[in-house]
Amino acid sequence: MFLLKRLNVIGLPIQFLLTCIGLFLFSGAGSLLAYDNELVIMLGKYLQTLQEMGREMLNPGSINIKIGDPMDYKSYPMYPLFFQLFGYSFSLLLLAFFLAGIMSSLISYLFMFLPKKIYRISFRLLDSLDSLPDVLIIVFIQLFIIWFFKKTDILLFDIYTLGDEKIYLLPIICLAIMPIAFLTKHFLFQLREEEGKPYVEYSYSKGFSKAYTIWVHLFRNVWIHFYYHIKPIFLLMLSNLLIIEILFNINGFMNVLLDVSIHTPIAFFIGMMMIYIPFFIVFTLGAVLLKKWLSGEEVTS
Repeated sequence: MFLLKRLNVIGLPIQFLLTCIGLFLFSGAGSLLAYDNELVIMLGKYLQTLQEMGREMLNPGSINIKIGDPMDYKSYPMYPLFFQLFGYSFSLLLLAFFLAGIMSSLISYLFMFLPKKIYRISFRLLDSLDSLPDVLIIVFIQLFIIWFFKKTDILLFDIYTLGDEKIYLLPIICLAIMPIAFLTKHFLFQLREEEGKPYVEYSYSKGFSKAYTIWVHLFRNVWIHFYYHIKPIFLLMLSNLLIIEILFNINGFMNVLLDVSIHTPIAFFIGMMMIYIPFFIVFTLGAVLLKKWLSGEEVTS
């Protein structure tokens, strides 16, 4: 046991270091390949780009980034622009994540009280929603808002930003839709698995209602499994965040990161590290706390 803990303590810094090195090497990959009459590997240029990135990292305050059309771009200092954009974009991401967690919990809880026939129909609809492309859903919502505005002269939500405008509500809703469908399916699967276990019958025999048993006992064990799905959900929402920023014309962090990925590789690397480091810390602490909780409290199974 002591050896396993020691290996885990050593393994985490190594994992972190290797990921940082991988992101650094990947950030300069735009200069590795060139195409003239045929695809050419420019190893010398790639190594030169990595050297330049290393020198620029020593003085990050002097890094400027180019945003906009290549023929009519604007140059900005990377700081404090990156922090401002990061705060806005990831407030959308985190709020959408919490919305997805709350809504999927409530929806799956209500599903458990549906008659079997209605449950199966509702689950199929949920499965169909989960299989639809993200872009299609977002565009459909935007078109519906435009159609509704034309018919009633009532604008339900802002669907486009101009200049430095910031919108929150609709991007958060759109960003949460796919995770809600994914999490609800996961919760329902886990709830059905837990429903057949002996402790559920024991709870009923003690006189507890179905509503209480599901919400207090079943969901306690379901939420433990939920932690192991956080990483794929986060990656799904991170990729969707870029789509949201493009479709809503949001000057957000992911949009700018896409702009600088080729022309300013050191800015791209720093941006990737701004995403990776906080979430590495959160996931690591979450894993430690979950292990301590599970070791301190036996989960009924």
